Amino acid sequence: MQGYDVYRKAMTEDQWRGWWVTWPLSNRVRLGDVYDRQGDAIRRAGDLNGRGISFIPERGTSPGTFVYDSNQSVDVRLKASGSAPEALSVLAKADAGASVKFQKERTAFVVFREISQWGIADVRSLSNALVSLWWNNGWDDSLLAVTSVVSAVGGTVLSAAETGAVAELKVSAAAGVAGGPGMADLALGASIVRRSALGAAWTGPDVTPFYQVVRLRQDWLGRVVAQYGPRPPGRGAQPSALPPLLSEEIGDDPDAVLGLAKQADQLPFASPGDG
Repeated sequence: MQGYDVYRKAMTEDQWRGWWVTWPLSNRVRLGDVYDRQGDAIRRAGDLNGRGISFIPERGTSPGTFVYDSNQSVDVRLKASGSAPEALSVLAKADAGASVKFQKERTAFVVFREISQWGIADVRSLSNALVSLWWNNGWDDSLLAVTSVVSAVGGTVLSAAETGAVAELKVSAAAGVAGGPGMADLALGASIVRRSALGAAWTGPDVTPFYQVVRLRQDWLGRVVAQYGPRPPGRGAQPSALPPLLSEEIGDDPDAVLGLAKQADQLPFASPGDG
């Protein structure tokens, strides 16, 4: 199992069930982004604002700091600046940091600091807007819209390729001040200074580790075509209004129109050179 797969499995079986997991974390996902499914990958295709769809962001509830250690199978030992390092450590006495030791293979240690969650508030309005675009040939069946995003000011993700994997992290000497660093300090301004038998290994600032996307339901679109006929041809300068009964149907049950993409359907980001 690859390092990312270990990390993704750990996240989706725990608190972030129902979310897509960003990897690598250097990819930034924003509320309202649009992605196009191309083969076995997704590529950014602008955003909702650029397609004439405005929305109101709504703040959700989320933990300030998220720490995951695979059911306490990961031994994390924090080191304050000025304390003696462990044997075989590459940290100096003046360094603050931590050693992370994995007691089992295919386990993960994850810290995200200062998490915030945002979503699109009015799903009913979004459903109507996306169907209007589709009706006027401005939205393809392959497109996905980002409707929820989890952001963090920093994060660290480590996974073990085998039992006994080890990582050492160095953080700012000022972390935790006199009390030494805390778990949250391992997610911001940290660097990996020693590693052995790791799978995934990433640390950095300004991350969007989890997100959700929606798409127009194929079965619903099929019923629309069967009931109302094919869409008007082309992309005219004057968009065609939706049939009134169709707009009413969307307003009555927007969840029948938009479907949340499942975790099992997640696709990786296309490489910059692809396509």
